[in-house]
Amino acid sequence: MFGGFFNRMYYGNPNKPDLKKEDMKEGPIKLFFIVLQVRFWKLIQLNLLYSIFWIPAFAVTYMNLMAVSQSPEVLQSSGNIQSFLFTMLLMLVPCMLIAGPATAGTSYVIRNWARDEHAWLWSDFKDAWKQNWKESLLIMLINGIALLVFYVNITFYTVQAQQNLLFTVLRYLIMVIGIIYAMMNMFIFPMLVTYKLKVREIFKNAIIFTMAELPRAFVIFLLAFLLFGVVFYYSIPFILPFFIIGLTFPMFITISFANWVFEKYLNKRLREENEEIETNEAP
Repeated sequence: MFGGFFNRMYYGNPNKPDLKKEDMKEGPIKLFFIVLQVRFWKLIQLNLLYSIFWIPAFAVTYMNLMAVSQSPEVLQSSGNIQSFLFTMLLMLVPCMLIAGPATAGTSYVIRNWARDEHAWLWSDFKDAWKQNWKESLLIMLINGIALLVFYVNITFYTVQAQQNLLFTVLRYLIMVIGIIYAMMNMFIFPMLVTYKLKVREIFKNAIIFTMAELPRAFVIFLLAFLLFGVVFYYSIPFILPFFIIGLTFPMFITISFANWVFEKYLNKRLREENEEIETNEAP
């Protein structure tokens, strides 16, 4: 009864073969949905693998939420709420480091699939992990520190805003900066596994891409965030949705967009530069 189901998960759906060259001419949106159909079961497999490395982060979040639900008096004062959230975020930082190299591996596999290029789920995941683990740890450490800094600043400005309107403006400014920083992460790991760049260059390019494509980037980020949020919400009482589609499907949205941005701003220029170099070197 289940033989066909598991065969499709491993080998793909025979009724939806790999893309042909003419499919690549349909535009990025249509290509996205075609690739999603072809790689649907593979994305579930990859999600099962990748979510293993997020179990510590999920467990920390789950245990803290359960502790609060059992002792709601902890959140009766704003000071307790702030202390509780800061402690939980602090506990999440090492969990993010655990998932760092796995994020590079997952980003590489999804990047290839989104471009309709071949990628072995496990071997390419492992190779990208090994090649980028140092940079991945550093990026996740920066993200963890940034998360704490944004939270502390927002908390501080929220308290001070009760006495001075200027701090209200600063609070919303920090929120906007935080959203922009979160949007930058749509480009950071795809760029890490695609180009030979230093971490500071990756962050520099990420903010340039985010600002250059701000309206589109915000829409894509919002779609991916809503998908992740809905899946995570329903995973609190029943964890299965998180392990099936909670990570790789939002990433497939953002990485598909990142591929399009790279093609628009980087790849074309790199091809032109390579052609110019080959022309100059020709006898």
